Amino acid sequence: MAFGPARPPITEDVAEVIAKEVKEGEGHTPTSEVPLAFLRRSTAGITPEMNSRVRTLFLSILAAVILLVVVLMAL
Repeated sequence: MAFGPARPPITEDVAEVIAKEVKEGEGHTPTSEVPLAFLRRSTAGITPEMNSRVRTLFLSILAAVILLVVVLMAL
């Protein structure tokens, strides 16, 4: 698909299809009328678990910071 000046202009047919899809809201649920403060929590006090990849990244960054502090203190 071309972008920028090489992209052909949108024809009226395509513009009508886009407008129709936006108007019908295909694939979208209607917006909630319930304020966030009144929504019930489905987890009921259960804390979310950390993804293993996120945990590994967090521990790697923590180790790098500790190593940096040790090296800077040795200087």
